Amino acid sequence: MVFVGYPGGELLKLGIKLALLSTMLVGAVVATTSWVFTHSLRSSGEREVDAELASDALLVTHAVQTGHLPEDMLAELARPGLSWLVVREGRISRAKLMPEAERERAAVESRCLASEPEDSREQIIGGQHHHGLRVAAGPGSHCCLLRSIDAVLERSRSVQTTLFAVGRGAVLLALLTSALLGFVLMRRVQRILQAMQQAAGGDFDIELPLHGHDEISAIATGLAHMLSRLRGAQAELQTSAAHDREAALAAKLRGQLLPLQPSINGFEFAARIIGAPSGGGDFYETYQGEQASFVAVGNIAGSGVQPGLTMVIVDSLLLATLRASREVAHSPAAILRQVGAALYESLRKRMHDDQMVSVLLLRHDGGGKVTFSGHVPLLLLYRDEPRTVEKLEVDRSGLAVSVQLDEKLSDRSVQLAAGDAIILLTDGITEAHSAQGERLHPDRLSDAIAKTARSSTAAELRDHLLDVVSQHVGNISRDLTVVVLRRDPATSKSQQGST
Repeated sequence: MVFVGYPGGELLKLGIKLALLSTMLVGAVVATTSWVFTHSLRSSGEREVDAELASDALLVTHAVQTGHLPEDMLAELARPGLSWLVVREGRISRAKLMPEAERERAAVESRCLASEPEDSREQIIGGQHHHGLRVAAGPGSHCCLLRSIDAVLERSRSVQTTLFAVGRGAVLLALLTSALLGFVLMRRVQRILQAMQQAAGGDFDIELPLHGHDEISAIATGLAHMLSRLRGAQAELQTSAAHDREAALAAKLRGQLLPLQPSINGFEFAARIIGAPSGGGDFYETYQGEQASFVAVGNIAGSGVQPGLTMVIVDSLLLATLRASREVAHSPAAILRQVGAALYESLRKRMHDDQMVSVLLLRHDGGGKVTFSGHVPLLLLYRDEPRTVEKLEVDRSGLAVSVQLDEKLSDRSVQLAAGDAIILLTDGITEAHSAQGERLHPDRLSDAIAKTARSSTAAELRDHLLDVVSQHVGNISRDLTVVVLRRDPATSKSQQGST
């Protein structure tokens, strides 16, 4: 394992770069926030001015309609910052101008006389920005209304100045904070780098400071665990590629957990799991014993890596129990009790893992009689004659929740005729929701089975159900698992239809 040393100067440069980067990010955020806020403030103020002009225009229109002179109404209107002019027969008959407009009276009157109907635009008068509006005031007459928006602009500029001042302070504070944190973090990183250099030289007896709960402490903890493993496998773990091989091996083991060629005597068997992007804990298993065949479908609650690890434990315990338990080989409930007791010991008492584990175990002795025990979210029975679908009752208890499972697990049996099928579905399907939040109703699945099961193989029925679910759900957030067992007395072994 080879590590490259970083001198203190390089660490300092790295810290400075990080501090500058964080400062630039803070500055960019402050500048963007300032611009957005002041632009919004200006737009709001301009809309307020335009609304007041529109209100004044309505008053002028009302005065004309009621036979009053608009200039009399405007003269009585006490609107701060409002300038107005009345044009009759092509000349200014009366006007009231604010001081800045009075200084450019000729230009203001000229623009008013030349304005078009419904003309509304921004003007610069006396060095100030104005919003103007032309309003009809009767035959051959019109009014020009002007309002200064400089007060709005000044207010936005004042806010912008204040925000920039606050931003400069925030940038300076971010710079100082980043420098201080960078110094502290560099000291801890340098200690980790020194430990890595010692490990590269073959010295694995290294003590690392493991106090704290931040990312660097997590790195130090991970390094300490790696060094512990290296002490027992120094010759094998000499390169950094060993970690990649270890990760690849874990992924390979997880991918190979499901049976490659599942088969159940006297049945067509088809199963498929559409995995959730964040990982999930659905699995299925088959076991062909000397006197009976077994199918297990399980689910471990949660997402991520932990359900996958628990899944490996459950599947391994289940297979080991099926192979070793001669006296309970004919009772799914007894087998699950043994598995549950082992899980309670390993998961609850030792690993303090409180994940819910549910497993349904089915046994077929031949002749179409299927005995089952345990829990699965939905267990359906399809009768080819008269093409009906019914829901089978299952146990409500998960495994590894208690050492007292005798009263919670019981065997149930059902007789399958030619063409009948058992369909097992996990909670990723029974609790599937559309993009609008509508839950997938079980009756929709039952209808799909009743309509297509007779003319479909087990694999085709499985794929059809997954199509129904995929068309309903928005984003897949949990494993979608369908397992189909269809009795076919014409075959001695099931057709392989699992992916």
